[in-house]
Amino acid sequence: MENGNAKTGGNADSEVDVGKVQEEATDEAYFFHPLEVSEGEETRNIEEIEKHKADLEQKLQELLRSISEETMQLSEFLMEEDRLIKELCNSLKQVLKKLKVSFYIPPREIPIRGKVKKVILNDECHLILVYEKGEVHSAFLAEYSPEIVMATLLVIMPELAEALMLYRKRISTRVNLFGRIKKELKNIVKAIVGSQENTEAEKGSMDAVKNALNTGGQSA
Repeated sequence: MENGNAKTGGNADSEVDVGKVQEEATDEAYFFHPLEVSEGEETRNIEEIEKHKADLEQKLQELLRSISEETMQLSEFLMEEDRLIKELCNSLKQVLKKLKVSFYIPPREIPIRGKVKKVILNDECHLILVYEKGEVHSAFLAEYSPEIVMATLLVIMPELAEALMLYRKRISTRVNLFGRIKKELKNIVKAIVGSQENTEAEKGSMDAVKNALNTGGQSA
């Protein structure tokens, strides 16, 4: 009996050892091991990573340089646009004052926020906004945004061309009238001066005859 028990105990120990070994084998099977690479492969991977980083840095530098150039050009264009708008609006003001014209602009043509019912560009080149609630805003055209200035010019330029044509016709009519009047006045002056010259010539002839007669009588 004792031998049997001893044998049985030995088998139990053996079974425990086998189970332990199986558990360890299972744990080892599910444990993550990094891929083992050779020294050459590891060096090559590092070189590729460094090369990729260098490429990214170069692209970033090129992008930043491009952005810097664009920013400089943008700044120059904005300054030039502001200068041109001011000069343009000052010239437009002189033209409008000379022509004595103002323009009504459809509110839908102007990119303005708010409910505007009337837009006027007067002969002082002030853009006047009349809102539906009665509020009125007026400022020199150059003080508005470039988009509003451009929209205003696109609306008024055809009408300005027509106003210039009408003004030119009025000037042409006056010039023709002045020309006719000048011609008539010259004819009048010519007639008056011509008759005076004839009278003076006749008077001179009579005086010469009288002098000749007087001289002949004294000699006798």
